[in-house]
Amino acid sequence: MLPKVPIEAAFRRLTSGSYIERVVRLSDLASDFQLISNKGTVIRFQFVENVSMLGGLIKKKVPIVAQQTIHPHKRTLFYESEGDKGKVKVTKWRTFKATQDGGTLVSEIVDGECPGLYQPITKREGKKALIAAMNKYPTLFNDFYK
Repeated sequence: MLPKVPIEAAFRRLTSGSYIERVVRLSDLASDFQLISNKGTVIRFQFVENVSMLGGLIKKKVPIVAQQTIHPHKRTLFYESEGDKGKVKVTKWRTFKATQDGGTLVSEIVDGECPGLYQPITKREGKKALIAAMNKYPTLFNDFYK
C-alpha cells in the first residue's frame, strides 16, 4: 500500500527504466544490476541474487536475466526471469489499483519453476524477500511523505 501516492506516480516509478535499478535493489538479495535495454514498454536487465543456504553455511551468487513488459492502459506489469542457467524461472504479475483515499494498492502474483531440491528454500526465501522488498516501496516515494 502506498498511501498518498497517486496511481499515476506509483505506476510510473515502479515500472520505468529510470527507476528499475532502485526497485530491484530494494531486495537485500540483489547486486550487480545492469540495464540491457529499455525499448518502449519492454525493459530487459540482469542482476545477481546472493542466496544463502543451510543457515548461511553455503552462499551462492545466482545470475538473473529478466524482462518486464509494461501494460500502461491496464496499469499492470508482467515480469519474467531466469536464473541458475535456466533452472529457476519466475513470473510476476504486478497490478496497481487506486484507493479511495488517493493512494495506490500494489499487488503481485508470483509463480515459478525450479528443480525439486530447490523448491522448499526457493518458496520460503523468495516469499520473504518479496514481502521485504515490497514493504520498502514507500522509500521510493519519500517526496510524497514530506
